Amino acid sequence: MMLCWILISLFVGFLKAQENPEVIYAQVGGNVILPRENIKGDVYVNWYRGKDINITISRNPQSGIQRAKEMKTHADLLPDFSLKISPVQESDFEIWRCEQHVLSSTYKKTYKLYHVTIPKVPAVIAGDSLSLECKMDSSPVKPSVTWIPPENSDCHQSNHSREKIKVKDVSRCHSGVWTCMLEYGSKKKYYTNATTTVSVIDLSASPDTIYTSSSKVNIPCSLSSKIPWSILNETGLSGGSWSFTPLSDPKSTHSLLSLSVGSVVRWNKTQGKDSPVKAEGRELKDHVLSINLPVSEKIRGVYTCSLTFSTKTLSRKVQVEVLNVSSSGGSRVYEGQSVNLTCSLGHQLTSDLEVKWNCSSCSIFFGLNLHQSTLSIPEVKVEHSGKLTCELWKKGEKLTSAVLSLKIEKAPVDIWLCVAISSGVVVFILLVVVTIICIRRHRQMMMYRRRKIKYCCCKNPQQNQKGFYKTRMQFSSDGRGVS
Repeated sequence: MMLCWILISLFVGFLKAQENPEVIYAQVGGNVILPRENIKGDVYVNWYRGKDINITISRNPQSGIQRAKEMKTHADLLPDFSLKISPVQESDFEIWRCEQHVLSSTYKKTYKLYHVTIPKVPAVIAGDSLSLECKMDSSPVKPSVTWIPPENSDCHQSNHSREKIKVKDVSRCHSGVWTCMLEYGSKKKYYTNATTTVSVIDLSASPDTIYTSSSKVNIPCSLSSKIPWSILNETGLSGGSWSFTPLSDPKSTHSLLSLSVGSVVRWNKTQGKDSPVKAEGRELKDHVLSINLPVSEKIRGVYTCSLTFSTKTLSRKVQVEVLNVSSSGGSRVYEGQSVNLTCSLGHQLTSDLEVKWNCSSCSIFFGLNLHQSTLSIPEVKVEHSGKLTCELWKKGEKLTSAVLSLKIEKAPVDIWLCVAISSGVVVFILLVVVTIICIRRHRQMMMYRRRKIKYCCCKNPQQNQKGFYKTRMQFSSDGRGVS
């Protein structure tokens, strides 16, 4: 009698299983697993599709897994011989049967696939509202719904336990894959995940300030997600711009670039001749809107990147600071001179910034405070030559550094001093020569002017006088002397 009741209860359970298949929800394009009941023994597993009498896929201990020659679905068996359908097609939403044979015993289980769908959500501009809905076919069970937001860095979001949800003031945190998780089943819990991708149009976060001293600087601006420009155009994109406001003149704003939209998206130059910054236009092929500028003291200022839509404007601002190191005497200084070394951003440093001087191959910093913006060196020497590095630090992090090559040379002899000395020597020599000439000329003149007394013997000597006597010589017309 007891055996009869057992057989009757098993038969009734079998009929109920045939009449009420297990409910399984699936999303078109997703994947779904139809679990096999764990039956011990050397089991033969056959999976059937709908009312088809031909086996779709099977497993037997001797020949392994076999598939139908004309299988209409992308199905495969997992290691435990459960059926996995991926991707799910529209034609797969029907009844699936699993038959297992162990010796003379047969175990049957039926499943029926039901739709779960999420209506497509258009791209949303940051700050707007986002509406999501998880739609399910009517079935004998009532699934519980949980919305799981995307996992983005630095974003903390909570789940939502409703079929329809509305998220206000969306940001980049809401961009990505949203998952609608269904939980259903009475005796055994089943889980189905349906997903949809939400695109939030926003500009990526950028640093408030960029510190640089290199030859070129990249000023970042980009879309927070890789959204095609065609979708942006459909959302109402009408243009964009880059502008520049100098730190030295906060009331003056210069237009640098404007965005032209259409089949080709590009930055066009708009800066005037008097603009201190020169940016180059280019075609945009991805989500990067950045610009590259040559570094000089003129580019210090605030840069604004903007995208304009029909309903609002998205913008990001970046301040560019240029670190400059200079010498009061230039890069070439003569030995013995006093020099002031200055490391500056063009304005007074804030309290959270500090400078550090460094020179690995010179002794110019001996005895100086290396945390000052300006260093005064009273007398430089040749051995002080080398590369001087000024580093800018903030809260233990080095922001940037600038290098100055300082060359100390021996002081040259003053050329005018040489000219003066040479001139003095020449004048002295001339004076000596002139003096000698004057002395000689004077002597010659004295000799010509001196009277000459001669003694002679007269032809007619006076009587009673003998020998030589003085006489005054006279010269005749022939030059002879006559007494």
